[in-house]
Amino acid sequence: MSKAIEMEIDPRTNNNNYVELEPMDITFCETTTSRSSEDDAFETEIPIASTSRVATTRSSTRLKRKVDNYSYSVVSSRSKAKKPKAAKKKTKRYEIDPKEVPETSEFELIGEDLVGNDEIPENFEDPLMSDVKPERDESLPCRYLDDFIFYDVRNDNKIINLDAYDNLECELRASGLIEYSQSGQSEIWLRTEFSWYKLVNPSDAYKSCFTPLFKKIRLANLIIQAMAASPDITYGAFLDSLKSPPSSSSNDNNEFELSITFNENDITSEISYICEEINAWMGELETQEEENWKIFDCPLFITLQKILDKKPGSKRSKHSTADTDMRRTKRNVSLKNSNTAVLRHTNPTCVTPFIRDLTKGLFVRKLVTAPQINGVTDNKLEDISDNDHLINIEKETTDKIDWIEKIGAEHGLTYYSSVRIDDEIISVGDIVYVRNDESNEPWFAKVIYMFNDPEEGKMFHSRFFSRGRETILKELAGAHELFLLDQCADNPLASIMKKANVKRVDTSETLSKEERDNLNEKNESNDSYYYRFWYDEERPAFIDARLKEPANDIKNLLDYCYACEHHWAKKLNKKARWISPEDTANGIVYKGVEYHLHDFVYLIPDVSHQASPYEIAQIVEIFDNDATPSGILNYFKKKKIIKRPENDDENDADDQTANIKLTVRHLVRYDDLLESKYSKKSLTNETNSTESSTNAEIYEKKEIKDTRKLVFTSEKTLISVDKLEGVCWVEHSDTIYDFDAYKDERDTFYVKDQMNKPGRKHLDLQEIDKTEIHLCQICLEKRQNHKTELVEFMQFIQNGHTLRAMDIFSGCGGITVGMEKTGVVDTRWAIEFAPSAALTFKKNHPQATTYNQCANLLLERAIAQHNQEELGELEDFQGKLVEAMPAKGEVQFIYCGPPCQGFSGVNRYKKADDIKNSLVATALSYVDFYRPEYFLLENVRGMIAFRLGGEQDGKTKIKGGISMGVVKFILRALTAMGYQARFSVQQAGNHEVPQSRRRLFIWGTKIGHNLPDFPQPSTCFAQRGSISIPLPDGGSFHYNLRTNGFAPHRGITVGEAINDLPEFEYVNPHEVYPATEEEKNEKPKWKQLRVPKVGCVGEAEREYESEPLSEFQRQCRKKAKKLYNHVTRTFLSLNVERIYRVPLIPGADHHDLPERLKPWCLSDPNSAASRHNGWKGLFGRLDFNGHFSTALTDVNPMGKTGTVLHPNQRRILTVRECARAQGFPDDFIFYSDRGDMKDLHRQIGNAVPPPLAFALGEFLVKALFEKYKQERVNIKNKGKQKNY
Repeated sequence: MSKAIEMEIDPRTNNNNYVELEPMDITFCETTTSRSSEDDAFETEIPIASTSRVATTRSSTRLKRKVDNYSYSVVSSRSKAKKPKAAKKKTKRYEIDPKEVPETSEFELIGEDLVGNDEIPENFEDPLMSDVKPERDESLPCRYLDDFIFYDVRNDNKIINLDAYDNLECELRASGLIEYSQSGQSEIWLRTEFSWYKLVNPSDAYKSCFTPLFKKIRLANLIIQAMAASPDITYGAFLDSLKSPPSSSSNDNNEFELSITFNENDITSEISYICEEINAWMGELETQEEENWKIFDCPLFITLQKILDKKPGSKRSKHSTADTDMRRTKRNVSLKNSNTAVLRHTNPTCVTPFIRDLTKGLFVRKLVTAPQINGVTDNKLEDISDNDHLINIEKETTDKIDWIEKIGAEHGLTYYSSVRIDDEIISVGDIVYVRNDESNEPWFAKVIYMFNDPEEGKMFHSRFFSRGRETILKELAGAHELFLLDQCADNPLASIMKKANVKRVDTSETLSKEERDNLNEKNESNDSYYYRFWYDEERPAFIDARLKEPANDIKNLLDYCYACEHHWAKKLNKKARWISPEDTANGIVYKGVEYHLHDFVYLIPDVSHQASPYEIAQIVEIFDNDATPSGILNYFKKKKIIKRPENDDENDADDQTANIKLTVRHLVRYDDLLESKYSKKSLTNETNSTESSTNAEIYEKKEIKDTRKLVFTSEKTLISVDKLEGVCWVEHSDTIYDFDAYKDERDTFYVKDQMNKPGRKHLDLQEIDKTEIHLCQICLEKRQNHKTELVEFMQFIQNGHTLRAMDIFSGCGGITVGMEKTGVVDTRWAIEFAPSAALTFKKNHPQATTYNQCANLLLERAIAQHNQEELGELEDFQGKLVEAMPAKGEVQFIYCGPPCQGFSGVNRYKKADDIKNSLVATALSYVDFYRPEYFLLENVRGMIAFRLGGEQDGKTKIKGGISMGVVKFILRALTAMGYQARFSVQQAGNHEVPQSRRRLFIWGTKIGHNLPDFPQPSTCFAQRGSISIPLPDGGSFHYNLRTNGFAPHRGITVGEAINDLPEFEYVNPHEVYPATEEEKNEKPKWKQLRVPKVGCVGEAEREYESEPLSEFQRQCRKKAKKLYNHVTRTFLSLNVERIYRVPLIPGADHHDLPERLKPWCLSDPNSAASRHNGWKGLFGRLDFNGHFSTALTDVNPMGKTGTVLHPNQRRILTVRECARAQGFPDDFIFYSDRGDMKDLHRQIGNAVPPPLAFALGEFLVKALFEKYKQERVNIKNKGKQKNY
C-alpha cells in the first residue's frame, strides 16, 4: 500500500498536495506543547505523540519518551525488504534514547479531541489508498511535528532523505517535537494508524536532507498560487515576488519555511517537477468543473513551458484529464474545512487609503489598499502626521500688559473682556500659549475670564488642552490635534506667551478648502492646530467638545467656568442633600440619585464577597439627624447664599450637605427562602466524597425560582445614606397587567406575601393586600411619564427610523441577537467567512443579506461598486452568487468582532505577523467607507495587552512594539475620522450570563450623536479576572460604579440555566470495567442512550418536558415552540466510560476515576500534568450552584475548559446547554453545512453572549432616546421663536 505526505498550498487557491511515498515505519520523538490553532490553547508543556500515514495495520508501533524533555517516537508499518544502497559519504545516524514507551491507540494528549479531528472532509479520498481505507480515518487527531528527523532502524538508524525514499529498503521512523493541532491546517502532513502529523521545522541535523524536497514542493505551490490569484502575472513579476521575504509562513510557527529563499536557478533546476505539478493542478480544475483556460494564456505559464523545452532531455507534459489517481501528486481543490479556514484568513488585509496612511507600517503583514473612493476628496481634518512635532517659541518674558475693556466687578475683583499683552490683543475665548515651568514646550490654554485681583494682580482663569501624545493615544496621536480637558487654573497674565492658532472643528466633513489649508500640517509655519474632542482623563474617552463647553446663554457670566462647575458638582454629588425646603418628605439627593419617602431602594449588604446581591428595602422615614424642622429650613437659607469656594476644597462641600438618616423596612428574596428551606438538602455537599452519598441531593425535586419575587419582613432598621446604592420599583403582583413585560424591565420586582415570623430563614408566609403597599407618588408619576415618552419613541423608531446595521465577522450572530432585541436596530447585512456560521446566521435572520465571503474581498467590491466599476461575478463559499453590497450612506450602524485568536490570552503562540491581528484595520476601513453613525467593536481582553508593530521573539512572545498598540490604533482611527469613542472591559457574568467571559468593547459615534455609555452589572459575579484596564502611564480604570461588584440580582447558576431541559445520559460501554451484577440490575434514573461512532447523541428536535423553572429560562424560552440542538457529540467507547464513571459530585474530575480509567497523560508522575496540579478540572463535573467555565470553541473533557460534564447526568453538555451558557434564546437554532457537531460548538464559543450585547444595546437605546427628546425640545423652541 502507498503512504502519503500531504502539502496544502495557500488556501486562497484552495489546493492541497498529496505527495506519494512508499510504505515506511515512522517513529516520532517529541517534546510537546499542547496547543490549538483556535482560542483554546494550553499555556504549559505536555507530552504528545504523532504518526505518519499508512494504509495497512502495523504489527508493532512504538513510542519512545525522553525523561529529561518528554520526547516520544512512533513506529509505523514496514515496507517490503530491499537491500539499502551503500553510503558514499560518512553516514549520519540518529542516536536513540533508550527510554521509550509504545505509541498505541490508547495514547492521549491533553487538549486533544477525544473523538478525533473532523477537519478532514467527509468526502476526502486518498488517491494513493483507493483499495484500502483505514477504519474511522475521520476520527484521527491532528498534531504538529517540529524539529523532526527521519531515520532507518534497519540500517543502524541512518538518517534518510525523503526525496530519495522511493529507492530505499528500510524501516523508517521519525523523531521530533509534537504539538496538538485542533484545526488540522498546515503545509505538509504525515499519517499513521493513530494520527495525522503536520511537519513544521526540521531539526538542524535534518535540514540539509529536507530542504531540497521542501523547496521544490513549496516553489511549485507558490507558482500555482500566483497564477490562480493573477492569471495575467508575468515571469518577471513572479521573480520579483520571490525577492521579498515572506512576512509569515502558511505553516504556523514555521521558522524553517521563513528561512527558505528562492531564485531563478531554483525554477530552472526543478522545472520538470514544477510543470508536472501545474499539469496536475489544471487537470483537477477540469474534474472540479472549474475554468482553467485562462492559465494557458498566463505569461508566467508560457515562460515556464519555454524553460522546460530548453532543458536537455525534457519533454513537455501534455495536459490531460486522465485518472489522476495514478499520478505522483494530487491536490484536493476544496478547503479541508472552510469553517476553520477563517483562523488563517488567507486573503490579504484590505484597507482604505486613509486607514493605510494611519497604520504607518505598524502591522507586520502587508496591507492591500483599496481604490480611492469616488466623490470623496481629501476634505477630512484627519491629522496623519507624526506626533513628534515640538513647539519652539522663543519668548522668555512678557514685558507689557494693559487692560482694554472692563465688563464688571464682583466680590472685590474687576473683570475684563480683553487685554493687550506686548503688541497682541488677547480676548476672552482666545487660546494662548502659556509658559510651562516643567518643560520648554508651552501649554495650550483657553482664556475663560480675566480679572484684576488687588492681591495677585493681573490674572486670567484658563482651561487647558492636552497634546495627543499626552492622551491614551500617545505615540499614535496626530501632531496638530488638541484635546480639551477639565483642568483649569488661575494664572498671571504675564505667563501668556502669545496667541495660538487653534480652531474648534465641529465635524470632519464640512471644511472649506481654505480652512483645510490653514489647518493642514503642511502649513509653512507648522503652528496651526485644531480640536473637536473633550478628553476624559479618568476613563479615557473622546467626547464632542461642544458638549463640554458652556452654552451661549451662560458663557458671558463674569466668572463662569464649565470645568470648575463640573469639578464642584462631582464633589457635591458625594454628599447627601435635601431636594427642597418646602416639603422635606420629597426626599434627598445622594450621588446623583433622588430618594423619596416610600421608595424601594438597593442597600449595600454587610458582606465582602461579590456573590451577594443588594439588599432591598422600602424607605419609611427620612430625617436630618442633626436638625429640627426649623433647622432644615435654615439649611436651605444657608445654601442659597453659599458661593463655590475659591480653593475648591472638597471639605467645603460639607456646608451644603446634611447628616441624613433613614428608616427602612426590609424585604427578602423568595429564592433565598427556598435556598434556606433546602439548605440541608443542597445540591452541593462538599463533606460527602462518594457518589452514593450525594445521589439524593442531586436528584432533589425541582423548584420554580423567580429572582423578581420579594417578601416583606417586619424588620425595620435605621441606616445612613452611605448604605444607599440606587432605587428599584416594586409592585403588588395583583396590580401588574402584563407580567412578562413587567419583568422584562430593569430593576423591577413584585411582592404578594409577608413573613409571619421574625427572621429571614423560613417560608411561613401570609398574603398581603395590594392596598397595604404604599408607592412614592413622585416616582410613580415619573415612571408613567417615562413609559409614555418611551412608547412614543419606539413608535417613532419602528416607523422607519431603526438603525440599518451591518454585522462584520458576524459568526452565528450573537451581537445581532442582542442588538435586535432592543428594537432600535435592524441588521440588514452580515459578513461571515465560515459557511456553517453564515448558514446559522441566515437561518435565524432570514431578513438579512448574509455574505459568506471574505470581508477583505467584499470591501474591495463595495468600493468598486461605488466607483461604478465593472464587476465580475463572485461566488460565496456555498457556491451562490454574492449579492450587491450596500451603497455608501445606507449603513448607519456597524458592529463587528474581528477574529480574536491572535490576541487571546489562552493563545500561547502569539505571532507578530498574524494576519488576523490586522483585520481590525479592515473593520475600520468599512467605517471609513460607509461612515455610519454608530460603531461597536468587540474582542478579547487580550487585545489590550497586544504590542502592535513588535517583532517575533521565538514561538511564544512578541518583543518591542507599542504597548496597548491595537487599542490605541483603533481609537486613533476613530477620532481621526471624527468619531467620539470610549472603551471598556465587560464581564458577561455581570450581565445575566451564567459564565465567566471578559470582553473588550469600543464604542464609536459620529459627532452630533450621543455616545453610548457602558452598562452597570445587573447580576453578581465572583470575578476570576479583573475588568480593570491598565494604562500605559501605570494607572487603570473600569466602568463598574457599583460598590464591591454588588448588583441587583444573584449570578445565574448552572441549575438556573439548564435544569428544565429533558434528562438523558450515556450507556456505559463497560469496555475497561465489566458490568457488575449490581450495575446490571440497577434501574437508571434517566433515559440512557448509546453513543454511536459518528453523528450525535440525543434528539435534534423535540418537545419540552417541563415549564421554565427560573427567570433566565423564561427569557430563553419566550419565543421557542420546540427544543432544538439538545444533543451531544460522540466519543470513543473508552472516553464514554470515563465520562460515565466520573462521580456525580460537583467538582469531581479525572482524579476520581478508577485507576484503569485514568488517562496516562493526566495521572503519570512523569507526565507534564504532574507539574500543573494534575490538570484539575479535566473530565470535570459542573455544579448546579456554580457557573459554567468560559465557553470555548470545543466541548472536550480534556480541553482547556474540561469541566463540561453535566451536574447530575452521566454525559457532557449538549449543544443547547452550551448555548444556554452563552445566553442564546432557545428559538435560535444552530446549523452546520456539513453535519459536523464541532461547527455548532465553534459558533457558540466564538459568539458574543446575546444578553451582554443586549445590555450594551440598552445604552444605545438610551443615547437615541435622549437625542430624540432633545430634538423635540429644539422643535418646540423654534416654534416659540417663530410665534414670538
